[in-house]
Amino acid sequence: MSETEKKGSPWPWILVPVAAISLFFVLRQCRQNLPPAESVEAEATIPAVPDAPEPAVSQPAQPAQPETPPPAAEPAPQ
Repeated sequence: MSETEKKGSPWPWILVPVAAISLFFVLRQCRQNLPPAESVEAEATIPAVPDAPEPAVSQPAQPAQPETPPPAAEPAPQ
């Protein structure tokens, strides 16, 4: 008592390769239309590093104060 195999649809076997090949050529065409790297590099300039660092502005140091709540005006009710 062997069961007969269910036949699947042939459409995935046709559509998947067609979609893969068409996607390959579309992406290949996009890659060929990209500008060369030299023109992109010329537009993006990085500012030059100065020879001497700028003098630091001295600010008075403030000691770190611990965060303590302000004292209560009245004692807590019991």
